[in-house]
Amino acid sequence: LNTRRVNDVMSTPDGKFIVFTREGAADRKNGIVIASTEDPEHPKVIAEFTEGVTSGVHSAFVYKQDKYGTNVFLTNDGTGAMHVINIDDPYHPKEIAQWRTDRPDAGRTLHDIDVQDGLAYLSYWNDGLVILDVGNGMKGGTPSNPVLVSQYKYDLNALYAQVEAVGGPGFIRGTHTARRSGRYVFVGDEVFAAKPQATAGPSLLGLGRAYGRLHVLDVSDIAKPREVAWYEPRDGGTHNVWVAGDTLYLGDYQGGLRVLDVGGELRGDLLAQDREIAHVYTGDSKGNFPNAAMAWGAIYRDGKIYVPDVFSGLWIVRVEPKNELTP
Repeated sequence: LNTRRVNDVMSTPDGKFIVFTREGAADRKNGIVIASTEDPEHPKVIAEFTEGVTSGVHSAFVYKQDKYGTNVFLTNDGTGAMHVINIDDPYHPKEIAQWRTDRPDAGRTLHDIDVQDGLAYLSYWNDGLVILDVGNGMKGGTPSNPVLVSQYKYDLNALYAQVEAVGGPGFIRGTHTARRSGRYVFVGDEVFAAKPQATAGPSLLGLGRAYGRLHVLDVSDIAKPREVAWYEPRDGGTHNVWVAGDTLYLGDYQGGLRVLDVGGELRGDLLAQDREIAHVYTGDSKGNFPNAAMAWGAIYRDGKIYVPDVFSGLWIVRVEPKNELTP
């Protein structure tokens, strides 16, 4: 694949093709790579798309609509724009649209994209959560003509003033990920102290310990998202999340895996409400940094939770129900 870093991998709905994001290519042509899985044990590269996105693609989302075909919604490391690439013919991908927030390229960062029901949820770092109509129809949007539905911004500097107090100015913070489930959108921040602290243990890329809040936005009125609840772990951050039914799975960086009950009406501080169902610390004695956790995220499927940890590899976890005592 000619890449030093693959941050995101997603298949087409039929599983016949895989899209890889690419950063750090030796020839500096990053973009995305498309591979055929005709032979699943030996995926074959069939195409690349690099035009306008040679600076790197951090995240991408493959989405199929009967009316508009299969498209890849991807982030541009260089400009912070969203690009939409049609792959109805995966051997010849073509760009059909771009969309970006209203600020100079140098100050714009788009980190992640999630698409559901024709709506794209963009985690726009300094610009908060942006929701676009990309085929839902509520604003007349299509993949080739994304239209703004709403935006939710908040004061990151004020929210994480304690991080600056601990690690000094210049700390990393931004709207990192968003996941829609029912009436709620779960929005996670990525926050790192500017300087590692002696008590934090090994860190990612030489950064300090992770912080970060999971915001719970009620989008019953999608034109006016409003924050109604939050969850903020005390031992790490909120990197990648997965929601299945009434359960949320969270990669908590130094804290490992956290599993939360998000059923019913969500209001206020979810940590204080003891909504945690399970916690698995993903440090291992044989990891790159022995016994240190750096959980990247969590994916739930068929009763199992798959947790990639940067330091210790892939964990597969099953959460068992509590045993009830019979009087």
